[in-house]
Amino acid sequence: MKKRGFLLAACTVGVMLSGCGSRETAFSPSESCVYVAKDGALSSALVEQTGGISVDENELKQYLETAVIHFNEEKGAGALAQNQKNAERLPAALKSVKAGKDTVTAIFDYASFEDLKAFGETNDNEDTSNSLTALEAKPLSEAIADGWFSEGELVKADGSEAGTDAVQNEKSGMAVRSEGGATLMVGGKVLYRSSNTELKDDSTVSLPETGTAYVIFKR
Repeated sequence: MKKRGFLLAACTVGVMLSGCGSRETAFSPSESCVYVAKDGALSSALVEQTGGISVDENELKQYLETAVIHFNEEKGAGALAQNQKNAERLPAALKSVKAGKDTVTAIFDYASFEDLKAFGETNDNEDTSNSLTALEAKPLSEAIADGWFSEGELVKADGSEAGTDAVQNEKSGMAVRSEGGATLMVGGKVLYRSSNTELKDDSTVSLPETGTAYVIFKR
């Protein structure tokens, strides 16, 4: 975050503040991260320590909803903070807010990576939990057809050598290509990743600040 945390900064405007998993398996982040679901949908989580500050979850939610509505209006969308059933996805949407004893957590959904990046750069947000400049997700078969991967570029989740045939024969994978640093959580078990990444757990990878990174996970 720039200067101070977005969530805790709400305190300075009169809001007193009192957990990465997948949407498919209950997205319950324990740290700030970017999340790619099994269908390629994008979310982000901001998780900050309260430092002993008392939290009012409802007031925090109202503060964040106002920030989201302002962003959506500037993008030409409706004055809404949450996605509506059977409606076009909003540029940004507040998915949930949780005020725990020691942390506050906010989860946002996005229509595109461009929206995720733009929302993180707004004056209301100033999210510096990631430095991503590009991120794209598509079915593995499409990524292979588009020539995403070079020989020897991918390793198995555990860091051991991944054979080209094994990657190409994976039938149900989703591929993510990114540039810039972040903690990335995905909606299934990580199968393969580029060697410049670090596996944090079965569905979470640390992305490098420089270079292009790849993650393949099971849908």
